[in-house]
Amino acid sequence: MCGIFGISSTKPISNQLIKGLSKLEYRGYDSAGISGHGIKNQLVTIKATGPIKNLNSKLYKLQGITTGISHTRWATHGQPTLKNTHPHLSGDICTVHNGIIENYMDLKSYLKKKSFVFKSDTDSEVICHLINYYFSKSANMQSAIISTANSLEGSYALAAINAQTPHTIYSACKGSPIILGKDVSSNYISSDMTPIVDHTKNYIPMDDNEFSEISSSDIKIFNKNKRVLSKPTKVSKINKNQASLMGHKHFMHKEIYEQKAIIEDMINRYVGKNKILPNIFGHSTDKLLEDIKHIHFVACGTSYHASLVAKDWIEQFTTVTCTAEVASEYKYKKINVLPDTLFVSISQSGETADTISSLKKALKLKYTNTLAICNVAESTLTRLSGMNFLMNAGPEISVASTKAFTSQLFTLLLLTAIISRRYDNTEKRMVQDIRKIGKKIEELYEMEPEIKKISTKFKNKEHTLFLGKGASYPIALEAALKLKEISYIHASAYHSGELKHGPLALVDRRMPVVCFLPDNHLARLVLSNLAEVEARQGQTFIFTNKKIAKNKKQVKVIKMPDCPDLIVPILYIIPAQLLSYHVAIKKKTDVDKPRNLAKSVTVE
Repeated sequence: MCGIFGISSTKPISNQLIKGLSKLEYRGYDSAGISGHGIKNQLVTIKATGPIKNLNSKLYKLQGITTGISHTRWATHGQPTLKNTHPHLSGDICTVHNGIIENYMDLKSYLKKKSFVFKSDTDSEVICHLINYYFSKSANMQSAIISTANSLEGSYALAAINAQTPHTIYSACKGSPIILGKDVSSNYISSDMTPIVDHTKNYIPMDDNEFSEISSSDIKIFNKNKRVLSKPTKVSKINKNQASLMGHKHFMHKEIYEQKAIIEDMINRYVGKNKILPNIFGHSTDKLLEDIKHIHFVACGTSYHASLVAKDWIEQFTTVTCTAEVASEYKYKKINVLPDTLFVSISQSGETADTISSLKKALKLKYTNTLAICNVAESTLTRLSGMNFLMNAGPEISVASTKAFTSQLFTLLLLTAIISRRYDNTEKRMVQDIRKIGKKIEELYEMEPEIKKISTKFKNKEHTLFLGKGASYPIALEAALKLKEISYIHASAYHSGELKHGPLALVDRRMPVVCFLPDNHLARLVLSNLAEVEARQGQTFIFTNKKIAKNKKQVKVIKMPDCPDLIVPILYIIPAQLLSYHVAIKKKTDVDKPRNLAKSVTVE
């Protein structure tokens, strides 16, 4: 995962480039680089490993450049070293790339036979040499970038500059985003809007298989036949000083509705036709994960619930054994680490004190490696961990986590699929199910009016029970957490089979009981447990894709879309998020800033 930012202007841009690049640091921070047209249009390039601020001491070399491209890297192919840092150069051509090129080894072999010399271990370098190769044949950058794109398999967003065609940036994308910003005397190219809104609100999103030619005065978008495309300019509603509600009443509601796009973006970035793309957790991580026999998950709150789902997934589809620990307990316990054990910490902010303390403890034990799953680049957790995965969910403003949770689940599903690839056809079947998530989430959003009506039933309640079985139990835990976080209604979650071992004593006609009941091999058992609730006249709300004939006044069935059992946890939490949101609205609580809570818990 990487970030791209470029500017073509009539004024010097080096400071603007580095400031804009910093806005993309959540997308990668292993290394960073900038390249531009210098004196006599010769290319000038600076690079540094580590965070973007490490470029500051070299910025003087770019003095006076008016057109340039920049890149912040998250390493997949090739270690995070200077030689693997973008931009890559080939003759007079310089490129930056976001994505993964699946056929890069074949392309590399082909280009070596054409006498091209490779200086890095990345898959991205083949793009630069390909453009150079095709430009040498046509002397036309449009033709060269189209021919290059036709040769690539995988996902890419790329930008290129050429010393022979100064003051111009060329780009192409497929499966990875590119946004073009329009201003009076400058135009921009970026992986997202965050760096652009500092300069202009006018933008054009590029679609897959489109190309662009950008100068200070013009943006030209064209297709593979060089036909110029007429695309409308949009106006961003993002406030450059703070995250925007984008028409939503609360950030929580906005972030619930961002989940579809975030997961679809992750699918485009990490999922191939029949398998997860290579080394998405970092350099050579596929080989490491292939040999793992045990995993210790450590996290807090919502992140802990995600780890419980991961434990269920991994143990269901592999022979790897997993434990999931609350970080505040892990750091004070004696931990027995078996050979070939991976330590996985999960945190939205990467600054959760208990999780950081647990990681520090783990680093002193005999784990094979440590992996941090996080949403914030250059956080303490990611700096300390041996391996990192940035979820790219964007800033989560609401204290009650929504999009970070589903992003964590999706990341852990990718991890499950990679570990499962040692088993026949398991990964291929998983990929087929994963590709259905976006469409199913869209169906869930259509349920909001119904959920809004249901929320009225909870407004004056003081207690609620949530039930689930298998991988649905952690979803019940997360749903209960969401309700109590923002509506201040006490909520507890139980395995449905545990109801008769105590909690049933609480059930009466005033007690709402919410159950997550996907139509799988556990459904019959859960229905038997729910019969116990109905016999006590409990108010039952069942989220299910199973056909249930319920005519009793005390039972409400909320029809869920049919879906593969694998993706149930990601889907079933979304209506629960909406339910909590609308209950909080009716109770007139502060949805985004609930009392006594903070977004990032940096104290133990």
